[in-house]
Amino acid sequence: MSTETADRMVDAGVASADHLKIQTAEALENAARKLRKTDLATRGEEVKDILQDVEDRVNQFKAEVGVEYRRIEASYHQSVEPVENIIIDHPIPSVLVAAGAGILIGMLLFKARD
Repeated sequence: MSTETADRMVDAGVASADHLKIQTAEALENAARKLRKTDLATRGEEVKDILQDVEDRVNQFKAEVGVEYRRIEASYHQSVEPVENIIIDHPIPSVLVAAGAGILIGMLLFKARD
């Protein structure tokens, strides 16, 4: 999986979460507005309805975020699974490549400090 693909997946998830967050915030602001206008002594049932609406919207937000998270997670695992299979099928070359990459990065960092 390329960095670009991972970035696109993250950006899509963040955009979706932001949209859901804005919807929930608007619902909460609307409920607060209604509560400020409501006479609590005479409108107890109306307050319960407003609070139930807020609770429903928050629960919907939680459910939608959970679905989006599972979708992103499944897409990520689908992209990573071939790499995991290569490592499982060829453990020694995988360790050697990782060690070589570590040594190369270490040399570059050491040289950059000079």
